[in-house]
Amino acid sequence: MLVMERLCEVLGRAGVAELKCSVRLGVARFELEGRSVMLYRSGRVDIRRIQNTGEARNVLEQIASLVRDAFSDTSS
Repeated sequence: MLVMERLCEVLGRAGVAELKCSVRLGVARFELEGRSVMLYRSGRVDIRRIQNTGEARNVLEQIASLVRDAFSDTSS
């Protein structure tokens, strides 16, 4: 599960474009290479303006690299 406070901090430090982040609502919205991305506390990801599944896979990899530190460690 995403930790929203951390997610907002991580995205802010990364300098993503047009970041709007609400800890209370559990959603972060930003632009990534011309695509609108919404990340939800539940882990759901919505990406707008994707042409095909290959492109979606690449964008998801970029997002994963950006937000890796915003996930809670549930193993302990």
